[in-house]
Amino acid sequence: MLGTPLVISDFLLFLLKESMILSSLKNIDPSVLEVISRFKLHFLVLLSAKSSIKELKILSKLTIIGPLSSYKLSQELGMPSATAWRILKKLCKEGYVQKGEKSFSITPKGLAILFKNYHDDKIRKVVAKRLKEIWNYEGSVDEIYYLLKDMVDLIDKGKIDIKNICLNYPASLAGFLYPLAGELSEETKKVIAHYMLKTFPSTNLTPYCRGIISFDNRATPYLIAVECKVEGIKLNHYCELLQKLYNKNSIS
Repeated sequence: MLGTPLVISDFLLFLLKESMILSSLKNIDPSVLEVISRFKLHFLVLLSAKSSIKELKILSKLTIIGPLSSYKLSQELGMPSATAWRILKKLCKEGYVQKGEKSFSITPKGLAILFKNYHDDKIRKVVAKRLKEIWNYEGSVDEIYYLLKDMVDLIDKGKIDIKNICLNYPASLAGFLYPLAGELSEETKKVIAHYMLKTFPSTNLTPYCRGIISFDNRATPYLIAVECKVEGIKLNHYCELLQKLYNKNSIS
């Protein structure tokens, strides 16, 4: 008999264990220690990457199909039930998945991390559509797509950290992103303006136009967010009508 086949992951674990024992020994050649150290780092990176791929597969399946039980998810992905359960618990702890009574579902934060790690536009569009549904956003899927894209760009530049972003409440996210408006697309600005108008008191400039009024550092009035029949939904908008009304001192 040939015995049980050697699985590569088991072999790597054996090597890791042996390398840790070797590294604890005294009077060992420093060059050997360096090789051991590099091996351990490379091995841990491989394990992490393997785990991340499984996590992304679970997140994508929950996005495409919707809420699933741990057992059903393991069947869909062809992975052991125990593995699916372990990864789901980890994703729940990190806020990427939430557990219901009988199933697991992806969270807005999970959708954002999935968008960040997939560069296929078809998948990204599905993610944007799903987030639009969760938020009950009244605008287009494309606007949510650009919001996610802008967020990923900011994360890659080190300007924001996804761990510090609250995606469950879009109004909170709008307030978080507002100071970075100068680096955002017009589509993203529209999403921010939409939720700011839903959150903060606004003034009716005309029967068809309402906005949140503020003043810049030159004491010029402008609209932090506005919904206008002519201009549409805008962020940081300078409006001629507002200027005229202000000059006439007609705004109470």
